Amino acid sequence: MSRSPYELIKSTDDALWREGLAALLIDHTPESGAAIIGMLCDKAWHKREAAAKALLEWGPEISPLVLDHLNEKKHDQFYWLLYVLGQLGDEKSLAAVKQILHHRDAELRGYAIRAVSAHRQIENARTLYPLLNDPNWAIRKLVFEQLLGFSEQILDDLRKIINTPSRLPNHSVIALFVKIGQDKTIEELRKIYQNGSFALRYSVISALGELGTSLAIDFLINGLADGSWAIRQLAAEQLLKLGPKVFEKLTSAFSRSDSLIRYDIIKILVELLGDKAMPLIQRLLSATEQEHRLLAIENLARLKSDDATATLLLCLADPDRIVSDYAADCLSQKPNLNIDLLLQHLSTEDENLRFQIIKIIGSIGGMALSPIIKILESGNKQERLFLLGVLQKIAPHPQLIDVLIKLLGDVNWPVRNAAANCLVNYGEASVTSIVRALTDNSDDIQFWSRKALVMIGPKAVITLKTILEENTDPSLMPHIVSALLSMNHPEAVPAVTRFLETTDEYRIQAVLASVPSITSKDVVNTILNLLTHPDPKVCHWLSHLLKKADANALRRTVFLGFSHSNEIVRYYVAEAVSGWSNLSENDLKVVSRQLQVEKSAKNLRMMVTILSQNPYPSTVSALQEYLESCNPSAMLDLMTVTAAQKKLPFLKMLDQLLNSRSEVITLNDVDRVGKILSYVYQDHPEGLVQGLTSPSKAYRLCCIIALDSIDDRRIAFSVMENLLPNEEVDVLRHAVKTLARYFFHDDFRLKGAITDFFLSLGKMITEPLSEYIEELENEIDRKSLVDMIESVGGTVNPELLRAKGEAKVVLSDNHLDEVLEKRRAALEELEKYDELIKTTHTLDLSVMFTDVKGYTAFSAKASLSEVMSMLKQHDEILKPVFEKYSGDVLKKIGDAFLVVFENHNNAILAAIEIQRKLHTFNASVAEERKLAIRIAVNSGSVIRTENDVLGDTVNLASRLEGVGDAFEIIVSEHTLQRINRQIFDIEVHGEHKLKGIEKPVKAYRVKW
Repeated sequence: MSRSPYELIKSTDDALWREGLAALLIDHTPESGAAIIGMLCDKAWHKREAAAKALLEWGPEISPLVLDHLNEKKHDQFYWLLYVLGQLGDEKSLAAVKQILHHRDAELRGYAIRAVSAHRQIENARTLYPLLNDPNWAIRKLVFEQLLGFSEQILDDLRKIINTPSRLPNHSVIALFVKIGQDKTIEELRKIYQNGSFALRYSVISALGELGTSLAIDFLINGLADGSWAIRQLAAEQLLKLGPKVFEKLTSAFSRSDSLIRYDIIKILVELLGDKAMPLIQRLLSATEQEHRLLAIENLARLKSDDATATLLLCLADPDRIVSDYAADCLSQKPNLNIDLLLQHLSTEDENLRFQIIKIIGSIGGMALSPIIKILESGNKQERLFLLGVLQKIAPHPQLIDVLIKLLGDVNWPVRNAAANCLVNYGEASVTSIVRALTDNSDDIQFWSRKALVMIGPKAVITLKTILEENTDPSLMPHIVSALLSMNHPEAVPAVTRFLETTDEYRIQAVLASVPSITSKDVVNTILNLLTHPDPKVCHWLSHLLKKADANALRRTVFLGFSHSNEIVRYYVAEAVSGWSNLSENDLKVVSRQLQVEKSAKNLRMMVTILSQNPYPSTVSALQEYLESCNPSAMLDLMTVTAAQKKLPFLKMLDQLLNSRSEVITLNDVDRVGKILSYVYQDHPEGLVQGLTSPSKAYRLCCIIALDSIDDRRIAFSVMENLLPNEEVDVLRHAVKTLARYFFHDDFRLKGAITDFFLSLGKMITEPLSEYIEELENEIDRKSLVDMIESVGGTVNPELLRAKGEAKVVLSDNHLDEVLEKRRAALEELEKYDELIKTTHTLDLSVMFTDVKGYTAFSAKASLSEVMSMLKQHDEILKPVFEKYSGDVLKKIGDAFLVVFENHNNAILAAIEIQRKLHTFNASVAEERKLAIRIAVNSGSVIRTENDVLGDTVNLASRLEGVGDAFEIIVSEHTLQRINRQIFDIEVHGEHKLKGIEKPVKAYRVKW
C-alpha cells in the first residue's frame, strides 16, 4: 500500500521526503501548503531549505498562507517563512517582514533584516537605515553588511543623513558612505571635517583608515594636526595599520609639516621600520636643531637593538645639557637594556659621561653578585631596595635564592615585595626553594612564597607536579595542591585529582577557598572532562571549582557540559552554574531548554534552582510553562525549590499557579504546599490568616503550616480569631503547635491569650504540645508546657522533662577495636579536662529556685499593667534580701529566680526572711494583690560559669520546687547536711518521686 505525501515528508529518508515534497507541490492545495510549511520546523537543515524553495516555487499566491503560519516561538520555521516572504517581495509580504524589524528579540530582528535585503530596492534600504543605531552590536554589523549590497544607489540618502544636523553623528553611516563612495567622497568629507564636531571628525578618520587609498592617506596625515589628541592618536593608529604603503607619503610630508605632525611621523616610521629606521634617526641626530635631536633620542629608546643602545650612550656626551640629560632619562626607561654596554663605559675618563652612566645604573640596577649578597644581608632598607631592583637582571644563584627567601620575612613590606618579584623572574630555578618555604614558621614567608608560585605559572607547574606525584614530602602536599589550584594552568588541575580523592572535606574546602577566578578556557575544558570521574567526592569539588569560571567569555564553554550524555556530569555542571551571579537572559535560555532534556528529579531541581535565582520575565514565563506541564507531585517538588530562592517575581507566579491548580492541594501534600505558601506570604502573612477561613480543610492546614515559619506576634492573635468555630481536630493540633512558641513571649497579654486558648481546647493540646516540648532545650520551658498539659487533664511522658538524647550508635565488629582505642584515648583526655574543671570552675554551692504560685493563671487574666505592677513589687521584696545574704542572682524568667549562695546557711536565712517579708506585705494589701511564693534549696557541687551554673544539683533544685506549696521552704537532704540544724526549725516532708530523678528524694520543710 502506497504512502501519502503527508506521510512521506515525515520520513528521514532523503529520497522519500523529497518525493512527498514534490507531490505536495503538484497538489497545490492549502493543506499541502500547510504541510510544506510544517517541514520548516524539521531538525534537518537541508530539509527546511528544500521546503522553503518549494514555497517559492509555489508562487506569490502562497503569501497569505505563509502569513497565517508566522509564529515567533518556532524560531527555525519563523526564519524560513521570513526568508520566503522576503524573496516574494510583494507589498503585503514585505509589510509583515518590516514589522519584525522592531521586535525586542535581536535574533528575530536579524531574520527580518536578511529578508528585507533580499531585493536591493531603495525603499528597502531606507527601512534599514534606523537599524544602524540598533542597541545590539550584531544587528548593527548585519545591517551594515546588507546595506553595502545596495551599492551607490543609497549614496544620496547617506549624504543627506550625514548633512542633517545631529547631536551625535551616525558613525556607521559615515563608514558606509566612505566604503561605498571610495575616493569620490573625499572632497565632501574634507568640507564636513573642517567644521565638524569631535565625534564627526573621529568617525571620518576611523572610516578613512579602512579605505586606505592615496587620498585617504593624505587626509589621515593632515589629521595628525587635529586639535584633539584622541583624533591625532587615531590618525596615527590608522596610518600604522596601513603599513609600508604610507612610507613615501609620510617622508614627503615631514619637511612641510609642523612640529606636532613631525613628532607623529617619526614615531610611525620607527614603529613600522624598527631597527631599519636607524639611518633616518642618525640624520636627525646630526641636525643642528635641538628639537630634532630630542626626537631622535626618544625614538632610539623605542628600539630594542644594542646598536640603538650604543647610539644612545654616545648621546650622553652631547655638549647640550638638555640633550644629554634627556638621553640618560630615555636609557633608564629603555626596555631590554644591555647592562654590559653601560658597565663598559664606567671606566671612561669623561667625568660627565661617567656620572650619567652611574645615574642610569642607579635607576635600573646592575652590580656583581658578591657585594649584592653582602648588602642584602647587612645593608639598610634603602640599600636593599636599590639592589633588589638589580637582581632581576642577574642570573639566579642558589646562595642568592636563599637570601631572597629570607627577605620574604623582612619587616619592611617593600623589601618583601621586591624579593618575591625577583624569585618570580628566576622561574623554575626558584620553585623548589619556594615550596620548602611554604612550611616556614613565618606567616609572611608563607604568604609571599605562595604568591610567587602563582606568578611563576607554567614553569612552576612542572616542578610541583613532580613533587606531588613522587610524594617526597607529605607535609608539603596541601601547600603544593593549593599552589597548583591557584595557578590557573590547564595542566595543574589534573594533578590535584589524587589529592581530592584522598584528602578530608574540611582541608579541601580550605584549599579551594583560596583559588582565584578561573580565566582559562583550557582549565574549564579540563574540569569538564574530569567530571566523569567515578568518585562523587572528586566530582563535587571539581564542580565547586567550576563555579569560579563565571566570566562571560567562559560561560559558553561551561554550558557545553549540558550536552554531555551522562546525566551526572550535567548535574555537576548545573551545580556550578547555580553558584554564578548575574546570569544573562541568553544564559538562562540555555538552562530553560535543559528542562526539556533532563529526566531525573535531582537534575530538574538543580535546573529550577538556577532559573529561580534569576527573575527575568522570560525566565519566570519559561519556568511557569514547564511547571504547568508537570504532574502534581513533580510540580509541587519543583515549586518548593523555586520558592526557597525567595525571588518576588517567582513567588507571585507560584501564588497564581497554586490558585489555578488548586486540585493539587490535597491532604497528602499540605506540608509541601505549606512550605511554598510560607515563602510566598513571608512579607504579607495576612493572606495566610485569611486562608484559615477557607472551606477547604487542606488549604487551612497549608496556611497553618506556612504560618509556623513566620515569626510575628500579631499572627498568634489572628490565628486564634480566624479559626473556624467548629474546626477539625487535626487543623487545631497544627494550630496549637504553631502557637506554642508564643506561650513564652514577653508580651503578657499574648501569653495570657495563648493560655486561655489552650485551656479552652482541653486534652486535645496534649499531643501537639508534647511534640513541641521535644524541640525545646530549656528545661524550665519544658516544665511550663508540661504543667499546661497536666492542667487540662493530659498525661505526659516523664522523659519529656529531659533534653532529647542522641541516637545510639551501633558499631560493626570490624570497627570496634578502633573505636575502643579512640574511646580510651578520649577518656584520658576527658579526665584531664575534668580535673581542670574541678580545680577551676567546680564549687560547692546552695542553689535556690523561687516561684510565684498561680502566676500563670493570674497573668492570663490580669491586664499588662497589673502584671507588671505585681512583678515590680515581687522584685522589690526579694532582690534586697538576696543582696543582704550574698546571693548571686543568675537568672530571672518572669516570676522565677535562680540564685546561688556560697554560704549554705545564708541560703536558708534568705528564704526565711523572704517569707516573713511577704507575710507582712500580704497583711497590708487587698486579696488580689497578695503574693504567694514557694522556695526550694538544694546543695552540692556545680560547674560555675560567669552567668550560669550546671550540674545535677541544679536539676534537683528545679524539681524540688514543685514539691512545695505557697509560703513553704523546701530543702534537700544534701542541704540539710551542710547547714547548722541548731539554728533552724526543720521537719520531715517525706520522700518524693521527681520527674527525671530515678530514686525517691527525701525532702524537708523549714519552719519560719
